[in-house]
Amino acid sequence: MNNWKNIYYLIMKEEINKKYLKEKQYKSTKYLEARIKIHQFTKNKIGFHEWIFDQYDFSEFEKENNEIKILDVGCGTGVFWKKNINNFKKYKLDITFTDATEAMVEKEKINTAELVAKKKYEIADIDNLEKYKNQFDIVFCHNVVYHAGDKEKSIKNLKDCLNDKPSSFCSITTNSEKHMLNVYEIGRNLDKNFPTDRIIDSFTEEIADKMLPKFFKIEKKIEEEELRVTDWEILMGFVASGVEPRGINLVDNFWDEYKKIYDQEFKKNGYFKIIKRSPLYICKKN
Repeated sequence: MNNWKNIYYLIMKEEINKKYLKEKQYKSTKYLEARIKIHQFTKNKIGFHEWIFDQYDFSEFEKENNEIKILDVGCGTGVFWKKNINNFKKYKLDITFTDATEAMVEKEKINTAELVAKKKYEIADIDNLEKYKNQFDIVFCHNVVYHAGDKEKSIKNLKDCLNDKPSSFCSITTNSEKHMLNVYEIGRNLDKNFPTDRIIDSFTEEIADKMLPKFFKIEKKIEEEELRVTDWEILMGFVASGVEPRGINLVDNFWDEYKKIYDQEFKKNGYFKIIKRSPLYICKKN
């Protein structure tokens, strides 16, 4: 009986998480854009999205000189495409963009308006990809798997969307469990109600390393990055993006105390440091 109770609890938890993501976190693009914005402070020479593109080998596609059929699962606001619009110019593309909410898809349309390609925009989430089976040369799934209910089923879904060409691959990104951890630790130290159950923790690098080889031959790349934040408002927006949609009431002096910590580090170093570690998995069928 206890096993059934545990299974029921897990199912209900996943349903609650899905409802939260669709009705709160991603109902508009506000919170995702706040989290993206902070990455402008990278110390690296190029941003994360451009770095991802540089890891790909398109030589086989160039030889074939055919349209590259791409499925973008959880396309978000389209920043990856906006940042790489010039990099993709030389290729003939047929792209299907999908996301679980209309707000994201509409923003994607705006940010890919200048992208030269055949384009389709559809509402679909990572848990339901059956209609795309065996169709695509490339499947992009960047920082999305941790939103899935059944992670292994969703990874299999991604694999099933690939066609059988030797050049086909699935591109999956996530984050290390230590990714940007200091931002959350400060929040928790200031208020015990501050959420530290990060969505990303259900599919971190450490979990992906064990799970993905069950389904793919993988090539793993690592981007380690240091953000040097010099704008308190942008840092505050990032922190708030995990608090506001949950409706959590923080202690009255939370933001004042957080800013004191920010100011102290800024005065000492000239910036507030955040450490990032993000793996990219280039995945091919076994």
